[in-house]
Amino acid sequence: MKARGPLSLLLPVLLVLALPVSAQPAGHVSITGTVVDDSTGVPLPDTHVFISGSTIGTTVDDSGRFRLQHVPPGAKRLYVSRLGYEPERLDLLLPPDTSLSIDFRLEQTVIEAEPVTVSGERDEDWYEHLDRFKRLFVGVSPTARRCYLMNPKVLYFDSAWWGRFEADATRPLTFENWALGYRVTYYLEEFEERGDIVRWDGEPIFERLAPRDSAEAARWAENRRSAFYGSLRHFLLALLNDRVEEEQFLMYRLPRADAFRDWRRARRVRVSREDILRPDTDSLAEISFNGALEVRYTGAAESESYIEWADLRRAPREVQVSQIRLNRPAIHVDRHGEIVEPYGATLYRYFAYRQRLANMLPRGYRPAGSTLRASLPDR
Repeated sequence: MKARGPLSLLLPVLLVLALPVSAQPAGHVSITGTVVDDSTGVPLPDTHVFISGSTIGTTVDDSGRFRLQHVPPGAKRLYVSRLGYEPERLDLLLPPDTSLSIDFRLEQTVIEAEPVTVSGERDEDWYEHLDRFKRLFVGVSPTARRCYLMNPKVLYFDSAWWGRFEADATRPLTFENWALGYRVTYYLEEFEERGDIVRWDGEPIFERLAPRDSAEAARWAENRRSAFYGSLRHFLLALLNDRVEEEQFLMYRLPRADAFRDWRRARRVRVSREDILRPDTDSLAEISFNGALEVRYTGAAESESYIEWADLRRAPREVQVSQIRLNRPAIHVDRHGEIVEPYGATLYRYFAYRQRLANMLPRGYRPAGSTLRASLPDR
């Protein structure tokens, strides 16, 4: 079976930036700072400052200052964005019960006119490219059918190179996900489809939508549970918490010689947590294996939409099967179950089907009753 859209993204190198003490809830972090024009030093009010992948964000006030409170400790990306300026990102390892102050100086940028090879005139090709982008980025799951891109005209596309499809945006993309109950603002950094591989990078911030009634609130809660269980984040948190089997996952290694052949005929070797996971730092764990890692989730059956997406001519099976291949000797995972290295791993099969914006949840989300917590293996 061909891979229909694996990807990996998220944080690059992390910096430890923290000052002791803070008067706020135990364990949490306070971040304050300023944002000014790099050339003039003039404050830049209304600049967006947020923790990527969370619901924690704010805008800069008239004096150029901002404050983020109640930030959970651990690996975080702080993202600063204003139209007409180059965005800034800072990757942090935040110890608990700390506060820090960061000053940003943004450089002005000029938005260049679209190249003639880009279909930016909203012609028939542009609408076809938009449909293609939404299928690849938002997904084709039942959740994706109720996830709406509110400002599609900020997108432009380039398919001039044979076998390659790229997308970019002049402003952040805004989605309203009425299946999960979130408004997602996505700062797209890169999007590319090349052959069977799809990859993108960017920074999301979440805002909770207001349910129209208690029935919709209950529906959102159930849909969020379904989006979480069996996902890549669920698996990585289960791995970190040493609850792989309890969370209904099974792991197999496919030797390198077999991993790139027909997966159905590959030899499989059962592996344990200790075979692939080890502590690295106080805030990161390392995952390493040869060949491919096959992950089976026995807690839910395949969906009909997955069968259609994967172009399989059979009935759905009772187990969801995914594969992960590393693009480097080892990758790192933070305590929230996020892969640190951009494009550090490639996802295949069920993870590739699910890992789309329509199923994206805030980093701190856990279903009610879940015992999984932000955790790392003992050193």
